[in-house]
Amino acid sequence: MIIKVRVMSGSRGPFMENGILIIHTKAERKNNMANRDVIRQISQHLKVPESKIKFMSGMRSRTKVFSINDETD
Repeated sequence: MIIKVRVMSGSRGPFMENGILIIHTKAERKNNMANRDVIRQISQHLKVPESKIKFMSGMRSRTKVFSINDETD
């Protein structure tokens, strides 16, 4: 599954809007902390392990694309 994510600052929970998952984070951009928080929130929202979520594009952008391997091992 491919998922498009828009990252914003703040503390509001994740929600879908026009087919894009909106995620708010207060984590700093230093040391990839914000990206780790985004992956954690996607994991919780979609109920999949973090290990199944991979970056496809947008590592340094507010708009990111992730691949989620939802196959069972």
